Amino acid sequence: MLVYHFTQETKEYTHCTEPYFEPEYNTPVLPANGTFIKPIQPKKGFVAVFDKEKEKWEEIEDNRGVYWDIRASKDEVPQPVGWRELGPIVPWLTKKVRLPHDEWNEEKEEWEGNEEFEKEQFRWNNSPQRKRDGEYPSIKDQLDMLYWDKINGTNNWVDSISKVKEKHPKDK
Repeated sequence: MLVYHFTQETKEYTHCTEPYFEPEYNTPVLPANGTFIKPIQPKKGFVAVFDKEKEKWEEIEDNRGVYWDIRASKDEVPQPVGWRELGPIVPWLTKKVRLPHDEWNEEKEEWEGNEEFEKEQFRWNNSPQRKRDGEYPSIKDQLDMLYWDKINGTNNWVDSISKVKEKHPKDK
C-alpha cells in the first residue's frame, strides 16, 4: 500500500510514499493531499490530477511554460505569453509564431504575411540608399574630415562621399 500525494492548489500528482500507520489501531493515515488510489500515467503534454469529489485521477492538459502568441491585429506588436495554468489554452492564443505585420487568418488558423509590407521591405533592402548606409564614414569621422578640409583646403569629405555614391548610384 502506498500514499499518492498531490499539490493542494492544482491537485496534480507529485510523488508517493509509504503510509504512516496510527500506532494504537495499526491503520494507515491518509494525509490531506493524498490518496491510496494509484494515479494514471498521463500522455505527453498532460498531467495526472486528482478529483476529490469523484475520487479518481484525471488527465488534464498542461501548457505551462509554453509560450503562445496573442492572435491580435496586424498593428499590434507580437507578444509571447507564458501560460501558467493547467487546462487548455484560451482561443485567442496560438503556438504558431507571428512575424511583425502578419495577420491572423481565422479560416486557415494561421498567420499570413502582409504582402505590401514585404514588398516595401524588399524595395528598401535593395535600394541604393540602404546599400550606402553601411559604407559612409561615421558622422564623427565626417565632421572631422569637414573640419580638416576647411583648415587645409582639401576635399577629403567630398571624395569619400562621392566614392560611396558612385559605387551605389540612385536609379533614375
